[in-house]
Amino acid sequence: MSDKSLTLSRRELLLGVAASSLALGFAGVSSRAFGQDQQLVFWSQFAGSKRAAGEALETAFKAAHPERNLVSTLYAEPPQLNEKILTSINGNTAPDLFVQHWDYNLTYAAGDRMLDLGEALDVDMAALDPSLLAYGHINGAQYSIPMYGTSRGIGFNRAYVIEAGLDPEAPPTTWAEFRDWAIALTKRHESGLLERAGFSMFHNDLEAWEVFTLFLQGAGGTLLNEDLSAPTFAGPEGVKALTFLHGLLHEDKVTDLGFGLGPGGLASPFNSGRASMIIAGNYSTNNALRAGIEFDLAPIPKENGGYTSLVDPFCYAVPRDARNVEGAVEFIAFALTPEQQVAFAVESKNVPVLKSAQQDPAVQADPYLAKFVETASYAPAEAPAIPAFSRLVTIIARAVQEAMFNRTSVEDALAAAANEVQTILDRG
Repeated sequence: MSDKSLTLSRRELLLGVAASSLALGFAGVSSRAFGQDQQLVFWSQFAGSKRAAGEALETAFKAAHPERNLVSTLYAEPPQLNEKILTSINGNTAPDLFVQHWDYNLTYAAGDRMLDLGEALDVDMAALDPSLLAYGHINGAQYSIPMYGTSRGIGFNRAYVIEAGLDPEAPPTTWAEFRDWAIALTKRHESGLLERAGFSMFHNDLEAWEVFTLFLQGAGGTLLNEDLSAPTFAGPEGVKALTFLHGLLHEDKVTDLGFGLGPGGLASPFNSGRASMIIAGNYSTNNALRAGIEFDLAPIPKENGGYTSLVDPFCYAVPRDARNVEGAVEFIAFALTPEQQVAFAVESKNVPVLKSAQQDPAVQADPYLAKFVETASYAPAEAPAIPAFSRLVTIIARAVQEAMFNRTSVEDALAAAANEVQTILDRG
């Protein structure tokens, strides 16, 4: 299962449940000292393409620390792990350590249930990628630590690029060049029926949010202000970004309304040969190659030069009242060593959080992974790390689609979304 296979409505529901459940509180247990041979309980979401890498990491930890009785449980579905953690936190039966998608962890941290790993870990935080690390920082503390992240670039079909007379070694460096590529790569029948989209924009809410956010950043904008207390995405930069996307759809006709909406995977327009370009993450590579696509990746251009990206990390977290904090912290420190960071990255094809591992020869030798490491370097060093993140995504995605489907103007759609987001932020 890929990191993007979550549906936003389901994630939003679960995070809403998380917030309400944690608000109920529970009687904390006192700090205790434990022996070296205490069981270390680890709940993992290293499933799918990450499973082999996760199992290798656990095996290496057991060999290096035989005194730790590591007992791990793998959860294939993120909502399943989220539900287990919510129940365990409220029942004082939480594991010592867990790893999962970053936005779930923020909810637990907002309920004051997580250990500040910035204080607990004897790790040089400056050695870690700041853009990935930012997703675990909330209320002045580092409540989760990434193992890895995915990044975003322009995924394109090299065969179609060459067929259109474009140079795959000279991808777009500005919005104008990106628009030229999207137009040139679009293929329609004489009747006007779309045969191949030049740029398939989004297939679900999460992707609608992503494409808008990337072009918002490309115009020089941000989702929220510096202290995350107010939305800024409805300003001039957001209007410019969404207007540009609207023009690609309605004026340049590089795709059609509703084209490719659905679950994605091997049946998606790009992997079935019906689209030339997409916003791609690390998870895009395997499906494209399995489908026989001549996949390649380029950085996402800003409006007038330079590049931008997003990162999306999987993070470790330790409950504040875990029974074996010492063992949990030791496991995270082990996972952040250069050897383990490189091994996990090469096996799973994900961007390591350790900066030195990103440049390791073994990581750079993988042509796709190396390009995702490059695109990760263009991500902002700040993140919308708020417990209500999932609700923000849903609200912005809806605004994007309202404007793209001409149900309202770009300005009105973004203004309405900003008002809704402000209400949520004011509630804390």
